[in-house]
Amino acid sequence: MHRSGILACVFTFVFAAMLPGVAKADGEALAARTFSNIRDTVDRVEWNMADQTGDTVDLIRRLLNAGRVEAAIAAARSCVQQSRENARAAASYINQVADRGIRSLVSRMEFELARRVDHARNAAIDHLKSLLDRQEQVLSDALGN
Repeated sequence: MHRSGILACVFTFVFAAMLPGVAKADGEALAARTFSNIRDTVDRVEWNMADQTGDTVDLIRRLLNAGRVEAAIAAARSCVQQSRENARAAASYINQVADRGIRSLVSRMEFELARRVDHARNAAIDHLKSLLDRQEQVLSDALGN
């Protein structure tokens, strides 16, 4: 009986020692999934915006060559408006994903990982803003402004 008590105690200590490592691994996996979702969302928006901008620049050039300045300006405005809507939707999704990840990480006492997720969210939203600024500049250049 004494031996089984010692074995039970040893197994309890071994199991307790393994738990923080398992929780840490779970937290890191959760953070990695959150980073991946954020990165994938930004990549999709960037690709979509690049395609849309390229198509709109081609349209603007054709319209300007045909002397249809007002139609070219309208095409640029439409492109910017659509991109803003897409960026807002993406930012909203990124915020939701990050908030869920941060809440889960904080509940697991993974504060540093939660800070990293928050930083990734802010960087992603800043990148979306810079994409919009670049798009507006490209379209303005295409219009000759």
